[in-house]
Amino acid sequence: MMNDAQQLPARSSYASGSLAPLLSAVIFGYYGFIAGLSTHGADGEPIALWIAFLWVLRAATILYVICTVLAWRQRPGAELSYGLCGLGATAGLAVIFVWDLISPDNTAVHPLLMAVLLVWNAYSSIGTMRDGLARA
Repeated sequence: MMNDAQQLPARSSYASGSLAPLLSAVIFGYYGFIAGLSTHGADGEPIALWIAFLWVLRAATILYVICTVLAWRQRPGAELSYGLCGLGATAGLAVIFVWDLISPDNTAVHPLLMAVLLVWNAYSSIGTMRDGLARA
């Protein structure tokens, strides 16, 4: 028999803790692996900006899947890891955003959409890191 101090966390807190990294993995994974984003221009030449954007999405997907597994296994630091992965994804997307702005020929994502995604991802990642540090 378990006493109050040994009880497992409530199922809702467990689900919400693993839902965020899973959702991030699904979104980034869809665009990185499934959507079939083109990496070549109309002339058939590969476009470095588009290739880099695709690989940022793929790398972020892999990191988010790892964070999801950590959250499912209720590992200490899972929340902090998710926040760090989010900041890493934000940094990669920021590089793509700047590259996209200075690239005269090609656009990976509309600048306004990318700016919104950057702010949203950075804000949620910093908040997640704060929560993870507060619990550590």
